[in-house]
Amino acid sequence: MPKEEFINDNNNDYGQVFFQWEIPEFIKQQRSLLWYLAAVIVGLGIIIYSIFTVNYLFALIIILATFIIFLKDYVSPGILLFQITEDGIFIGNQFISYDRMKNFYIIYDPPVVKKLFFRLKGFYPIISIPLENKNPLLIRKKLLEYLKEDVEKKHQSIDDQLENIFKL
Repeated sequence: MPKEEFINDNNNDYGQVFFQWEIPEFIKQQRSLLWYLAAVIVGLGIIIYSIFTVNYLFALIIILATFIIFLKDYVSPGILLFQITEDGIFIGNQFISYDRMKNFYIIYDPPVVKKLFFRLKGFYPIISIPLENKNPLLIRKKLLEYLKEDVEKKHQSIDDQLENIFKL
């Protein structure tokens, strides 16, 4: 087992750390001038429509969403430490125990998709973690000791796919 893949660290309250790597807080999309032009045209069209239909709240929501999308371009993503431990996972300083997780799955289709997904119990979004250069087989083997794998999942979630298609 490569040294950088498996970590034997027992210095925390959440058990042994098996794997850790740094992940970006969010994926910064590369957008062309044409994308910005299309976004402005669509945004203005929706705002004009909402004003004509006297739906001012919707117009305000579109303006705020547009502002957030454009603002996101000027902010660099922070780097978070992701860890797989004996008792759960850490994303930055947030711990999620295996008890709160329903299952996991890995979509590995380089270079397009290399991600680890966790489905939480209850009504929560699916957690998507980029695998970067980590070995998915080693991670899968260790996670199977604690969680069930959703072997039926062959594709990214719809929101991840739409995020990639529309470069949001």
